[in-house]
Amino acid sequence: MADHDHGHGHGHGHEEHDPHAPGGDPTGPRRTGKLHYHEEEVRPLEAKTIIHRQPHLDLYSDRDRRHPARDVDLPLRSIQLHISELAPGQQTRLHKHHNEAAIYIIKGVGHSEVQGERYPWEQGDFLFIPTMQWHTHVNSGDGPVLYMGITNKRMLDWLGLDRKVEAGIHMPMEEVEKEIAAKKFSPYSHYSINPEDGVRFGPEGFITRAD
Repeated sequence: MADHDHGHGHGHGHEEHDPHAPGGDPTGPRRTGKLHYHEEEVRPLEAKTIIHRQPHLDLYSDRDRRHPARDVDLPLRSIQLHISELAPGQQTRLHKHHNEAAIYIIKGVGHSEVQGERYPWEQGDFLFIPTMQWHTHVNSGDGPVLYMGITNKRMLDWLGLDRKVEAGIHMPMEEVEKEIAAKKFSPYSHYSINPEDGVRFGPEGFITRAD
């Protein structure tokens, strides 16, 4: 039975012992986290949209994002991509969210503040935004900044677990500043789940799923 029950996409087959098999070397980059490897068996999914051409040419501003931005229109289930642009001197609103995010700087120079710490960046850099940490992105250069955000928001949306907290809107700025200075997370950072109320965010009576 063991001779016929190997290589079924779970990483327990002969490829772990055969260094010549795809991803088979347990000390190689595909097994140590430096490169991803693909399972041997997958379930195909129908997708009508395969390419979104030049999304950075179709940016817009709204009351939530005060700077030009847009989501990349692809049928992704678990991750979400968006493109944002900042003019010289412009910055995003101070906020935090339950989804984790990676930011790729397509062009420009600037810095981000994450939990009160300043992180300079330039074209070609990646930036990580941990879950529920206050952050803002600032264009401190002379030209426009264009960046791509990569998040797991869609997966959390499916589970009903994503939430964004805006400084000065959902939480008073004074409390935001105290939280950052104390280097601790306030109750606003947490959510709870129970069958009666579903998902509740923050302390009693503050932010609920219906808000």
